[in-house]
Amino acid sequence: MQIALRRSFRSLHLLFVPLALSSGLAGCEGSTLDEDPPEVRESVRGARVCELFELTLEGEHLAMDVWNSGDLHDCPDAWLAAVDPQRYAVGGPRWRSVDEQYTVDADGEPVGFDAEALEVPAGLGQDMFLAAQVLLMPLAVLEHMLGVDIESLDDLPPMVHQTILDGTLATEGYAINEVERALTTRMVHHAGSEVFVLDDGECRYAMKYYTNIVDPTLTNEDAVAELGDKFEHLPQGWRFEVLSFEEDLVVAELDGVAHVIADEFGNSYDRYACD
Repeated sequence: MQIALRRSFRSLHLLFVPLALSSGLAGCEGSTLDEDPPEVRESVRGARVCELFELTLEGEHLAMDVWNSGDLHDCPDAWLAAVDPQRYAVGGPRWRSVDEQYTVDADGEPVGFDAEALEVPAGLGQDMFLAAQVLLMPLAVLEHMLGVDIESLDDLPPMVHQTILDGTLATEGYAINEVERALTTRMVHHAGSEVFVLDDGECRYAMKYYTNIVDPTLTNEDAVAELGDKFEHLPQGWRFEVLSFEEDLVVAELDGVAHVIADEFGNSYDRYACD
């Protein structure tokens, strides 16, 4: 699978050591605090988002456009239900399990969102942005398989179109996918916050969002924290942990590539460290 890049960048790879945190102050009567109170930072943790997947032709390839809601709207249930399933595959709803998510330029500096990049995909009535375009296969291969010439999506048999579209959501659980993102992304878990981690014995992956697509109860972090008791297909040697860190955990692409996995419930994780 190949992904069309919209920006080149140098990546940052950070490694942090888990720390068991405790709460409370120890002191004696009459003691005072000289330090300023800790800064309270805004967090997008728990924000609801979604993605929509649309087949398209890109040059000599069949491709998949990935539309993301970002912080534009929360993909209301009524709106999601009205999305044409013959045109779009729906990824979501999902809830963020990171505190910050932003894009950076080639020097690693945060960049503002370009309002001109927003589009309203056909038939949706809501702004989305094109987060990625995945090249699925050469048209020549598909034409040979089907015995037809494909000059537009109308030439693709409806059953084939629907099968490919539906297949975009059928992610193999625990498979490691290398993704070159259209936007250079930083995901930050604030110091002291809970981080939901899958450890395969060599590398660790931090959850970036959870979803109730498979398990309807996964709509809050209390439910996510109990996942360790629910896994039935966790590969041998893997473990699920709820960790916290003494410093911000920053998850970033390594050499321009993100290593992403999904668990059996459809929750998504990005690699942040390896032994």
